Amino acid sequence: MNRILVSLLSIIMLLSSISTYAWGPKGHDVVAAIAEQNLTAKARKSLDKLLDGKSIVYYSSWMDNIQNSPYWENGYNKTKTWHYANVDKGETYQTMKKNENGDVVVALETLTKELTENYDNLTDSMRVDYVKMIVHMVGDLHCPMHAGRLSDRGGNGCKVKWFGQKTNLHSVWDSKMIDSARKWSYTEWRDHLDRKGKKFYKAAVQGTYEDWFTDTVENAAEIYDYVERMEKENPNLSYQFVYDFSPMLEEQLLLGGLRLAHVLNSIF
Repeated sequence: MNRILVSLLSIIMLLSSISTYAWGPKGHDVVAAIAEQNLTAKARKSLDKLLDGKSIVYYSSWMDNIQNSPYWENGYNKTKTWHYANVDKGETYQTMKKNENGDVVVALETLTKELTENYDNLTDSMRVDYVKMIVHMVGDLHCPMHAGRLSDRGGNGCKVKWFGQKTNLHSVWDSKMIDSARKWSYTEWRDHLDRKGKKFYKAAVQGTYEDWFTDTVENAAEIYDYVERMEKENPNLSYQFVYDFSPMLEEQLLLGGLRLAHVLNSIF
């Protein structure tokens, strides 16, 4: 009986932690797959060696998964706040009080600087972990609810219905939105989205992590405004929401992938 109870508690803890993730595994796979398709030969070779032949897609959700592993209690719990940066209504990333434990922008800036300016002084395990974190966090940087409000914990406290089922706005932008928009595998998402060409890529990768996140904050504000205009408790989001926000979803996945490629190409 005790074993059954422990198993049930473990499952509950796992499910509750999953609801805070960005994109969900498929979304992170899409971002990483698009990035992988745009790596330079030099970067690809360096990453293959560093990751022991495994792809960046293989590790795209690693940073979420460690929250349910022994890694978490061995120092990785310090990365809990590195997945997001809360921005309340009427605030910007620049004006919002920063989390003292760090956020997605600061963490990306720090790890990228370490890999570009201090690479030779890092251990192999540090290099590997930093790359895996960057792969994941660039995805998080482009997920609208990871720029959500502190007042509702990034949309977790914003109660809505999704096709009649009770949920929250953060969970909608996890796996619900991407799976409702298209029943594609991550490779199909990659193949259909990454078709813009070099001119688009060049424009997309301009700017800094903070610039890119500022755009995500604006996307989050647009989503909140949409939901608040519905003027009802637990508004029901369904086909119209999918139709209205699929372009944003697709653009953020594509930009995340192209920019991740740019970051990795710059490092390696």
